[in-house]
Amino acid sequence: MAKVQRETLLKCFVSTDIYQWKQGKVIRRSTAGAIVLACLLASQAFYHSVLYDMGTTGSVLPFVPGAIQQIPFGYWVVALINLLGLWVAFRAINYPEFADFLIDVESEMTKVTWPSWAELQRATVVVLGTMFVFSALLFGYDLAWQKFLELTGVLRLSP
Repeated sequence: MAKVQRETLLKCFVSTDIYQWKQGKVIRRSTAGAIVLACLLASQAFYHSVLYDMGTTGSVLPFVPGAIQQIPFGYWVVALINLLGLWVAFRAINYPEFADFLIDVESEMTKVTWPSWAELQRATVVVLGTMFVFSALLFGYDLAWQKFLELTGVLRLSP
């Protein structure tokens, strides 16, 4: 039996192929959006923590013409990080193993039975009520143990 040869991760990273573009559209776009958002936030945090002092100087790229030369170096780094993030997001959702996983997740999510609004409200009331009862119970246990340990002399609280 012949083995199916898969592309290596590096070949897939530099490829521009779109893998099964009609399947799993919602979750694949959401995943790409989350990756892009993470890269945007990371590049801004990187700029403000590392590159902010460099951002006041001009570009160190002598081959860049005229007005673009005045763009601060930190902005070039942020733009490069964001472009790399866009490319990683595009390639991640088109990497066959990951794309198959996302397609399977979306197909399974269509099989989920979601509760109605009334059921959700009732379940929320039950959960919150249970949490309040348990927190009051634990508070009572804590007070009881505190009094017991004070009476036995193990615990001494300053007045």
